[in-house]
Amino acid sequence: MRMWPFEGREGELAAIVSAFRGSDVNAVTVTAPAGMGKTRLAREAAGALSEARTAWIGATRAGAAFPFGALAPSLPEDEPATGPLNTILAAARQAGGWGGRGGVVVVVDDAHLLDEGSATVVAHLAAHRLGFVIMTVRSGEPLADVLGRLGEDAGAQRIDLPPLPATAIDRLIAHERPAGLDARERRRLHRVAQGNPLALYELLRGARPGGLTDLIMSRLSALDPGTRHAVELVACGEPLPVSMLERLAGPDAAIAAEDAGLIVAGRSGARAQARLGHPLYGEVLRATTSPSRAAVVYGELAGALLGTPLRRREDPLRAALWQVEAGAVSRADIVREGARKAIGHEDLALAERLARAARSAAPGDEADRLLAEILAFRGQAADAARLLTAPEPGPAADRVEWAITRADALYWSSGDIDGALATLDAAGGHPTAEASRSWLLCFDGRCAEAARTAAGVLGGPDAEPRAIIWATTAGAAAAGFLGRGADAEAIAGRGATVAAAHTATVPWGPVEVRIGACLAHLAGGSPRAAEALTAEGYRQALGGGAAMMVSGWALYGGLVALARGHLDAAERLLAEAQPDFAADNTFRLHRCALAARAAAKALGGDRAAATRHLAEADALAHPTNRLFAPWVETWRAWTSYAAGDLPAATGAAVRAADLARECGMPAVEALALYDVARLGGRPDLDRLAAIDHDTGRLVTGAARALVARDGATGLEAAAHGFAERGYDLHAAEVYTAAAYRHHRHGRPAHADLATASAAELTARCPGAATPLLRRNRFTGRLTQRERQILLLAAEHTSAQIAEQLGLALATVNNNLARAYNKLGIGSRDELRTLLAGGQPG
Repeated sequence: MRMWPFEGREGELAAIVSAFRGSDVNAVTVTAPAGMGKTRLAREAAGALSEARTAWIGATRAGAAFPFGALAPSLPEDEPATGPLNTILAAARQAGGWGGRGGVVVVVDDAHLLDEGSATVVAHLAAHRLGFVIMTVRSGEPLADVLGRLGEDAGAQRIDLPPLPATAIDRLIAHERPAGLDARERRRLHRVAQGNPLALYELLRGARPGGLTDLIMSRLSALDPGTRHAVELVACGEPLPVSMLERLAGPDAAIAAEDAGLIVAGRSGARAQARLGHPLYGEVLRATTSPSRAAVVYGELAGALLGTPLRRREDPLRAALWQVEAGAVSRADIVREGARKAIGHEDLALAERLARAARSAAPGDEADRLLAEILAFRGQAADAARLLTAPEPGPAADRVEWAITRADALYWSSGDIDGALATLDAAGGHPTAEASRSWLLCFDGRCAEAARTAAGVLGGPDAEPRAIIWATTAGAAAAGFLGRGADAEAIAGRGATVAAAHTATVPWGPVEVRIGACLAHLAGGSPRAAEALTAEGYRQALGGGAAMMVSGWALYGGLVALARGHLDAAERLLAEAQPDFAADNTFRLHRCALAARAAAKALGGDRAAATRHLAEADALAHPTNRLFAPWVETWRAWTSYAAGDLPAATGAAVRAADLARECGMPAVEALALYDVARLGGRPDLDRLAAIDHDTGRLVTGAARALVARDGATGLEAAAHGFAERGYDLHAAEVYTAAAYRHHRHGRPAHADLATASAAELTARCPGAATPLLRRNRFTGRLTQRERQILLLAAEHTSAQIAEQLGLALATVNNNLARAYNKLGIGSRDELRTLLAGGQPG
């Protein structure tokens, strides 16, 4: 095919080249409607940047069916397929080896068609400056969130391609029709093409007008059967090895399709791959191909791939899906293997589809167990339980796997913990089954039993890595809920070492261990430590391409943000998590996400939204997951407060404390009882004082100070303790109360300093509207700027404060002098004395 000249995009090309040769922009997104020349511009840009290596990633709808489908041809051949996280690490190592941001141009054509795994890899390369990314995106098509955020996280630049100017259209017409056209025909081409170079290209080759889709349909309908067959094969299987295309369609048809510009061939590693010349060809072809014809094409592809050794990492998954699309499964074992690969990629919908097809083709115990496992993951535990009604005969290993899957299904379907534990007895004390037992006990709120069972697995000599990881996760979480923080940390540390050494066989092991540690910190009264784990987990999940794992970390991150009082972050993360848990209600966490969102809205004063979310959560009530039940009641307490029902609010807080005591959760119990005071009720001080835990002692001091006649010193000590642990909203409330007490008892300097501390913490909790903040509000004599500078002055010089706040040094000193005058002090030493609760000399 004759290459058209590059016309009308010189300015956009210069912008991309300039962005690459600068230092601030790591990604450029070229956006335009279909056929507007995005791909051509990307090719020209890659060619202009000859000093860098080009890695071309062509996204397709066919490839999007496979996790990492678009990226697979570009990955290192010698890297083992060990899960999403290792896939991104492999891509990162390869890009780094090529020279990183200044040495690699990563072109992603039709990035809106990327599967989630490939999208997260591309985002990781840009965000970590491992390559300069050029993406083409069709206007109006949704882009994966990780790519959409590049503008914020990786300095992405957007270029919107307008229609080609009339002068450029004229030059293209002259190139294609050197003899010229009459004025009427030229006007018609301008009118129909409307600045779209693909439409113009098709019109000049005899296609009929009537919209771009009609143009493409007319072009495809004019193909001879052999050439159309070649295009069909590529549309269903791209990227397709050229050798397979030629074997199925014949070399002449493949050449004819390439000469017509309908397919393009390029190299990926050692293999030549065929793709469609434009994604519109595939969309139109697939839309106009009958189901029976599509089944024939997929059958050809499946047969050809099954005739190979299936050496490439994604070959079993592609062979599985193509058999299912063809409606004829000849190798059920390959389809089952493909389903397990889909589980590893966290694509549970695809995994279920493949597992059901494999079971239909080859029923049996193995097929039932695989489908049951996937259904349990997806929150369809009742269906899973029905598949596994009797102990599986055969090898002991099969009985162990049957018992684990059956026990999970029994518990998560109906809350039948006794039946689940009895089922695990059939495994004869196998360490992996016992590790599963510890996890079920933990989720059922039987934390002491869970901790003992996990300790038995971890202390035994025969546990496999999977058992150690499961027991670590349950054991660390249970220890944290029981208030044994040091034990939880030690357990998690050991498990993390094992998980890191066995990612090839248990890819998500490090993630599971981190979740256990996160829950331990959150339940043990250390949300600041939990936040560090959730932030890292969320970042790695984004890099690993597993949508459900991203949602999991968003949920845990949202719970931590809620505990800290960071309501905006809590709502954002919980809202992100909720849709995936609605689709796959793994561990019955959808209710938790809704109830936590209700509390976040309630703490911000949004009564209607809080009430709506809690009603939705209550509709999902289930006897499982008693571990989270005390928290759900705490969130109910704040929702009742927002609705104006204080008795219901304090009653729910007491119920939360009672549930926590039943499960042996001292920190959770103490915080729930303290919520009675925060809500405006009178807490049970004797019960609080009896809780033998650091968090219990902290909240007991705060509660006693709140009911004391003065209590300002105790309030400030409690506020400091809350702030150290990361309970920013709790600390802001108590500092606010302390400021009011100081003011009422004639200590204006102390009142102003407490107000300054409260303001600093309240700023981290925008929108919070709790009783303690409202009732004890005291503004003091210091301005907001004076408070800010005064708190920094205790530990920083004026020059350091000026640099940190972006102020002139004179501004800092002037504000500090005014604040000193208002407080009646004259030095930083006197300021530090005041901050410590003493009286300046």
